Amino acid sequence: MGYVVLALLLVWVIAVQSGCFAMRTSDAVWAKKLQEKGQTIAPQFLDIEDKNGRSVHAVAISASDTLPLVVFVHGSPGSADACLDYLCDTALTQKARLVAIDRPGFGFTEGFGKPEPSLEAQAAAVHAIANRLSLQQKVILVGHSLGASVIARFAMDYPEQTAGLVIVAGSIDPAQEKHPWWEPVVNVPPGKWLVPKAFWTSNAEIIPLEKELEKMLPLWPRITCQVSIVHATNDQLVPVANVAFAKKMLVNCPDVKLEILSDGDHFIFWSRQKKIIAAIGELIKK
Repeated sequence: MGYVVLALLLVWVIAVQSGCFAMRTSDAVWAKKLQEKGQTIAPQFLDIEDKNGRSVHAVAISASDTLPLVVFVHGSPGSADACLDYLCDTALTQKARLVAIDRPGFGFTEGFGKPEPSLEAQAAAVHAIANRLSLQQKVILVGHSLGASVIARFAMDYPEQTAGLVIVAGSIDPAQEKHPWWEPVVNVPPGKWLVPKAFWTSNAEIIPLEKELEKMLPLWPRITCQVSIVHATNDQLVPVANVAFAKKMLVNCPDVKLEILSDGDHFIFWSRQKKIIAAIGELIKK
């Protein structure tokens, strides 16, 4: 029996380390999924080098180059395909160009499985894509969970190119960061060998997130755009107290809209998609 258990464990480790649970979608599969969900606009696949020399991968849908650009930034773990249903929304794609990014460490951006803890570097990767599609033009950014940390940093570093933010269940308050007992266990062998690369990468970027958010504390006055925040009261992963923090810190924003949902959880990015699209629509009109 012991040999069977050992063999099964070995098979699991091999499967995990070979990328069987990579949580990413190839370009060929992306195109098929979009078509199956009724999106008639052909996707555009981008690989753009950021200022740090990293090739950043993204999937874009555009009905017209004259439409405003909306940039989606996924949480942790994840990849651009977390935004699939948004890129399939034909009503939304008539109002805006949409692009979903594989953040550094995830998807098909260069360096899969290599965590990028720096939010400044993460924002630079997003900027490379946004700037290519909308050169020196203001863009709307939508970020879920840790993706919200990234878009907040983007707005701090590139305020002249930020038209608005939609922060969904956002991790932005360093005081709200939790440190469960398993974080250091998963971060090193043998624990890291037992979890998929995407999950290990997620853990490795979340561990330093508190310090990264602390670095941003003096930078919040740089955010001067419209901001919409959507959060659920019973979010067990990212406390709703992040909303009060945002309200306190966004001192130079002309308009901050808060929507706290009495039902839902951390996964409202998918379960309450209509709410998120409505928030995006309001920013597009402004």
